[in-house]
Amino acid sequence: MTRMIVDVHTHIFPPSLIADRAHLASIDAGFGELYASPKAGMATAEHLLASMDAAGVDVSVACGFWWQHGAQAAEHRAYLLDAAAQSDGRIVPFVPIASDEDASVLDAAVAQGARGLGEWRGGGELDDASAEFVRRATALGLPVLAHCSEDVGHLYPGKHGGLTPGGLWRLISTQPEARVIAAHWGGGFPFAGLMPEVRAALEAGHVLFDTAATPLLYEPRVFIAARMLLGDAIVAWGSDFPLREQERDRAQVEAAGAGFAETYRDAILGGNAARFLELS
Repeated sequence: MTRMIVDVHTHIFPPSLIADRAHLASIDAGFGELYASPKAGMATAEHLLASMDAAGVDVSVACGFWWQHGAQAAEHRAYLLDAAAQSDGRIVPFVPIASDEDASVLDAAVAQGARGLGEWRGGGELDDASAEFVRRATALGLPVLAHCSEDVGHLYPGKHGGLTPGGLWRLISTQPEARVIAAHWGGGFPFAGLMPEVRAALEAGHVLFDTAATPLLYEPRVFIAARMLLGDAIVAWGSDFPLREQERDRAQVEAAGAGFAETYRDAILGGNAARFLELS
C-alpha cells in the first residue's frame, strides 16, 4: 500500500492580511513579534499547494494565527475554510480564534468545514480563558494544534506564551478527552513520558507530538530519543511551512530516521497523522 505523506503543521494567510502586514504588526504584538520583518515568510494556499507538489506531500494541516482581535481571526478562518474546500482534500483546515472572541465562534466554523482549532496558544501554564477554547473544540469533536515552547534554552520569536510542558500536562490531565497535537515536540514534554501517570495519559491516544522547527530547536537524535521515550505511534512530522521549506524539512526527517525501520519513518511522515486525523 502506498504511504500517505502528511504535514501536520503549516501556516497560510489570505493575501489581504499579507499585504497589511505592517499595520497588523502595529496593532497585534504577537503577530508583530513573528511577522513584522518583511523577511519573515508568509504564504498563501497557492504557495502551500505548490510546495506540497515539490515535496511529495499528500495532505497538509493548514492553521491560522493566535490573533488578538476577532476581525483578523474571522478573516483568517474564512480563508482557511475556502482554501480547504477548493483543495480536493489536500488542505485540512485548523482555524484560529482570537483572544477577544467567544469560544462559540467555533460552532459556525465547524458547520463550514473546520477540522481543528489552531494554532492555539495556551498562555504558558494554561490560563482559564485559553482552556475554555479547548473545551469547546473538544465538545465539537475538533482536535487542537497547540503552540508549545520550552522552559529552557535560547529565546526566539514566539517562544513567550507558548504552552509549557507544565501547561501541557495541566491540559491533558484536566481535559483527558481533548485531542491535542503538541507542536514543537510539546516544548520538550516527551521525557515526562517515563512517569507512570504521564505514560498512562499518553496511552489514551489523544496526544500527538509534532516535529515542527526541529532543526532550529534540537539535534537530529531527538527522533531516537523520542522513539525510546514514546514508542512509534505518537510523533508526527510537521514542517512549520513557510518557516521551513517542506521539501528540505522532509529530507532532514528522512535522513534523521535513516537507521530506523521503514515502518517508523512511515508512521512519522504520515501514518500517525492519518490515524489521528482520521484521513482516508
